Amino acid sequence: MKRSPVPARPQIHQIVLPLSGEPAYVQVYLIEGAPLTLVDTGVRTAESRAVLEAALEELGHGFDEIERVIVTHAHRDHMGLVQSIRDAGADLECLVHEADAPVVETFPEDVRRRTAEMIPLFREYGVPDDLLERLHAERIDSLSIDEAEAEATHVDRVLREGDRLEWKDFALEVRHTPGHTPGHVMLEDEESGLLLSGDQVMGQAMPHTENFYVSPLPDPADPLQRRRRFRGLVELRRSLRRLRGRPFKILLPGYGGVVRRADRAIRDTLLFYDVRIQRIDRGLRHLAAMGQPVTAYEIWKALFPSDPIGTALGDVRSHLLLVIGALDCLEEDGLLVTERRSDGVLTHHHC
Repeated sequence: MKRSPVPARPQIHQIVLPLSGEPAYVQVYLIEGAPLTLVDTGVRTAESRAVLEAALEELGHGFDEIERVIVTHAHRDHMGLVQSIRDAGADLECLVHEADAPVVETFPEDVRRRTAEMIPLFREYGVPDDLLERLHAERIDSLSIDEAEAEATHVDRVLREGDRLEWKDFALEVRHTPGHTPGHVMLEDEESGLLLSGDQVMGQAMPHTENFYVSPLPDPADPLQRRRRFRGLVELRRSLRRLRGRPFKILLPGYGGVVRRADRAIRDTLLFYDVRIQRIDRGLRHLAAMGQPVTAYEIWKALFPSDPIGTALGDVRSHLLLVIGALDCLEEDGLLVTERRSDGVLTHHHC
């Protein structure tokens, strides 16, 4: 635990909680004052709960005293213990952005739905059925971890851009920063230059972005009749570009300690993805030079030949989603034309 890592805001404490996999820990924050507030909670495991309880006790508090929990986004390592804290006697108010609130209230059902929707998404981008089956089976197996490490809880207040969360001596303003999830929020203290940045900008780590269908129906405005999707990498770039150049001094992230070069971290996150988008753009140009439109699956095969198709498939899934996200960005930038083959698969070429 780091007591008062930001001298200008001594009432904010960073608590480091263990996770069962990689990364090995997550950072949550206790804000003393009225109301006594946790920003994120860690996962629902005995070890994580014990460490959180010990940290609160060291600061002179117990679970039953927590009055408010702010969830930066609806992933199990950030909302996993909310209901457990309630069950321990806390009469707390749970705050989540309106775009992530349904996930918190239905967890893990919404995670299962999105997992099932990966099949038609990957199929539309050219992934063959045999690989689809293996990707889906592995993800279904891993859902048991989601179910064990978090549970649904009631959301008492939905957050929106610009909402103010007040204590006696200061206030935090909600910054809606979609990308990592649709409802990811950061919390800004403009007076001190502090930003609680969740998983959107971190120390020594880069966020992944979600990409999933948000409607079963085709988008009537899309000539290709594609279903509407949350395009996480497109949204991440927009969010970070809005933050770039702002006078932030310190970031308190979900991972990576305390970040004291805030704008550098924001720019580094943008650069990380800009470099990968450019690499995928070059891969597309190379394949398209052979005279035919190219699928996302073919780009993935060309750029990530060492992905372990026969063993652990997490890298395969994340790299496929990265390729799809980069194609979304290139299309958003007007650099790409997407067409649909007779078999329904999307292909891509430059303008």
